[in-house]
Amino acid sequence: FIAHLHQEKLAHGTIKSYLAAIRYGQIQRGMGNPAIHSMPQVEYVLKGVKKATPVSMRRRLPITPPILAAMKRVWKRDPNPRNAKMLWASSCLCFFGFLRSGEIVCPSENRFDPLSHLCFGDVKVDNRSTPSAIQVTIKASKTDPFHKGVTLHIGVTGGPLCPVAAVLSYMVARGNSSGPLFTWEDNRFLTRDHFVMGVQAALSEAGYVAKDYAGHSFRIGAATTAAERGIQDSLIKTLGRWESSAYTRYVRTSPEVLRSVPKTMSLSVN
Repeated sequence: FIAHLHQEKLAHGTIKSYLAAIRYGQIQRGMGNPAIHSMPQVEYVLKGVKKATPVSMRRRLPITPPILAAMKRVWKRDPNPRNAKMLWASSCLCFFGFLRSGEIVCPSENRFDPLSHLCFGDVKVDNRSTPSAIQVTIKASKTDPFHKGVTLHIGVTGGPLCPVAAVLSYMVARGNSSGPLFTWEDNRFLTRDHFVMGVQAALSEAGYVAKDYAGHSFRIGAATTAAERGIQDSLIKTLGRWESSAYTRYVRTSPEVLRSVPKTMSLSVN
């Protein structure tokens, strides 16, 4: 069965999920707990599948503050300011909130669940006249299958890249009708595919290789930027809602930083 799934080009992790489903079915029927570690032959076959599976070379580049600034300049020239404000606000929210793009958009233009997806009412401001922060409630995510939810606290920056200013400006243009937070001017829901397409179009116009970036580039860029600015590891984990050190996979160290290490290491020597 494992060999068949491998021939069907399923990934190692997907095959393990299939086996977990079989195991669950056996436990439900009172047939015992067939743990993989108790079956050496199955373990060896799985190890073989993992070694035989080519490693994906796709590498999504981080979207960092200079790239965000370039995207903003492109959208400021957009003939449709309403839609441009939406794309700018969603981009800022993804970056400064350390968010996955799927956490702020709808899966498709006709699929919206107010119990799962980000709504207009999920954004609160601390002070209407002089806002200093917004609170954004994410009701569900990849790592929150039971919809416990989490509230993000995002403050103003005082500069041109400000998530609070971007989101509030968009919300004024959008109007306070209920439904998904991010919608196009014709009221269509913003989907992940269309969000990525809008971002890549702006990147291409700004002179970047658009295919090197995806929705996850904001989360990667946020972790990378935070690490470069000296923000503590524990705080980065909190901001990105990582429960382990997995966030370190997202931190992309620049050649300049790598080249500066010997000098830094030798500072204490007279």
